[in-house]
Amino acid sequence: MYSRIIKLSILFILIPAIFGVGFGYALVNYLEIPDVKQLETYRPKSSTRLYADDGTLFSELFVEKRIPIPITEMPKHLRLAFIAIEDVRFYKHFGVDVRGIARATYKNILHRGITEGASTITQQLARNLYLTQQKSFKRKIEEAVLAIQIERSYSKDEILNMYLNLIYLGEGAHGVEAAAYTYFHKKAKDLTIQESATLAALTKSPSRLSPFKNHAKALVRRNIVLKKMYQADFISRKDYSQALKESLNLAPFRAYEKKTGYFIEYVKQIFEEYVPDVQELYTTGLNIKTTINLKMTEFAYEAIEKGIQQYKERHPKVSEPPEVALVAIEIKTGDIKVIIGGRNFSASPYNRAVQAKRQPGSSFKPIIYLTALEQGLTPDYMLRDAPISFTNPWTKQIWQPKNYRNEYHGNVTMRKALELSLNTATVRLLEKAGLENVIDMAKRLHITSNFESNLSLALGTTEIAPLDLACAYATFARGGVYLPPVVIKNISTIEGEEKYNDETQGEIVVAPEVAAPLVDIMKGVIKNGTARGAAKMPYFLAGKTGTTDDFRDAWFIGFSPELLCAVWIGYDKKINLGGKESGSTAALPIWIDFMSKTLPLYPNEDFVF
Repeated sequence: MYSRIIKLSILFILIPAIFGVGFGYALVNYLEIPDVKQLETYRPKSSTRLYADDGTLFSELFVEKRIPIPITEMPKHLRLAFIAIEDVRFYKHFGVDVRGIARATYKNILHRGITEGASTITQQLARNLYLTQQKSFKRKIEEAVLAIQIERSYSKDEILNMYLNLIYLGEGAHGVEAAAYTYFHKKAKDLTIQESATLAALTKSPSRLSPFKNHAKALVRRNIVLKKMYQADFISRKDYSQALKESLNLAPFRAYEKKTGYFIEYVKQIFEEYVPDVQELYTTGLNIKTTINLKMTEFAYEAIEKGIQQYKERHPKVSEPPEVALVAIEIKTGDIKVIIGGRNFSASPYNRAVQAKRQPGSSFKPIIYLTALEQGLTPDYMLRDAPISFTNPWTKQIWQPKNYRNEYHGNVTMRKALELSLNTATVRLLEKAGLENVIDMAKRLHITSNFESNLSLALGTTEIAPLDLACAYATFARGGVYLPPVVIKNISTIEGEEKYNDETQGEIVVAPEVAAPLVDIMKGVIKNGTARGAAKMPYFLAGKTGTTDDFRDAWFIGFSPELLCAVWIGYDKKINLGGKESGSTAALPIWIDFMSKTLPLYPNEDFVF
């Protein structure tokens, strides 16, 4: 008892002394205290939010993951959860809680150590904005003086709003809105009482108490917050009891990022075209509406996984499966709905759909046929499909293009030659149409490859990126009108100021009467030709397979009047896929699986040019 009286006496002597010394110290060092009016123009670094075509928030790009929101978008129970655990007398003190300091000092003396702090929310805000985390007497005095000045300059709600937008809550999330999305895939305004308490529980140790990493400890800490809310009369007994019973139902950890990594990287690349400083993407808190369709992306990964499994079954001794690129483009808008540049973005972020130029094989042939059609030839024009050879006049080397399986059909129409992907007939057509004319057509279709002027072009020996070839095919599908691929529809600031709005204009590459017969022939590729595996699908479809001579690359690019999908499969290294791994064997099944699930989302109507 005597010992306790002594401790209390010391406490009541020390507190006035501390404040007296602190006041004198603050006066001496007053000029070191920053002007709190700077808060009026202060803008913290904010994350940029990426939205899917249906408005779903699927990713954030940030230096500090932060999404500032006004306090009016924070439910009352969310605000009270933080007040309960951090500063229960927030609305009663003037920035420094004297009663709280006395209580904490008393408990610390009793326990002979620092067991309880007394920093108010306002002091924490001052520390985060202006000071370091270093523990020192000087910093504590500056923190207290700053807190008092902040309280004199701003209302309690303004202070609480700044605090709840700045506080770090783990997993890279700064502020309650970013944290709500990270842990629950919700906006802060939609959080329940127990979810709000979960976020408030993170203030003590954001990393150690992350519910993703330590579910049990996070639950215990959440319940402490709920108890404090009840004890402070912030929630009723009924709400308290109900919240305690609720389990921690978290969103899948980084669920979307696993499937959208390639798309996000392409958005970053395109973003540079719209702003002078690319760092704006990570610091200014933009809202970017993109074209990605998350459901289609799921379908695409499912199709790729199934296709790779089938490949493994055909080649059980292969230790490492090939890579796959898939692009899906909406025909009428040019919007990219899916970009997948490999089997696993985490393992290999190299975007093969955009960056990898590969030989397209026979999937280049439609460009040759389009050139010939523009010159006045018709689908019934006769070509000779028979062995042929060419001698290089300088090297005297002989080149003899051959058909797949060395099968020849004699005189065939242009239609049949493309349907069956006949090489020798196509080489003869290339000769007639003219190499330079075909190269010019490819460039008009915005294919950026370096074309060599030789007849091997008929076999697709010039390397092309899958996205470039997909956009060329989409031009056929829309009757000869080229649209650049679109991934960003709109960019706006947090305040709602529009920075960019997509107004993509089409470019006529060929007349509709030229594109229409090519599409008709390509419909025959599916009905009667190398892509007959898709013939049973109940849709109006056209497309073309592609296979290189050494089976290194397998392609299928096909489209309806509404949606195009391009699939490439192959290895990054100079390894072939194996004998008979043609476009119809390796790529077409993935395309069929994907399109069978996505085409029901669109009208089933025939091509109209």
